[in-house]
Amino acid sequence: VDEMLMEDGLQRGLVLCRPPGHHASRARSSGFCLVNNVAIAAAYALSCEGIERVLIFDWDVHHGQGTQQIFEQSDEVLFISFHRHDGQSFYPATGSPFEIGCGHGKGLTVNVALPQGFEDLAL
Repeated sequence: VDEMLMEDGLQRGLVLCRPPGHHASRARSSGFCLVNNVAIAAAYALSCEGIERVLIFDWDVHHGQGTQQIFEQSDEVLFISFHRHDGQSFYPATGSPFEIGCGHGKGLTVNVALPQGFEDLAL
């Protein structure tokens, strides 16, 4: 997608990535995720000339704490996560709506924490 944006002068691109590897952080694997594929793709995109911002939309029953940790201080990545959150009782016990990023990235982390047993109405 990055090369298509550059070569063809496209303004926007979309990548659907499975598995995202969203539990893996910079320093370690976690939650069966060895490598954070979506973070690598976002970082590569940002290294390309003309790409200024990236949106990561993570929709999974588990919070992508690795992706959040990698970009929570970045003003170039908007990270939005929809996930189940029951406080400390559901893996990985992160992703509270109060986690909003920090430093230059404050406000660019959006956690939509859904309750256990959520259905379509919650979305």
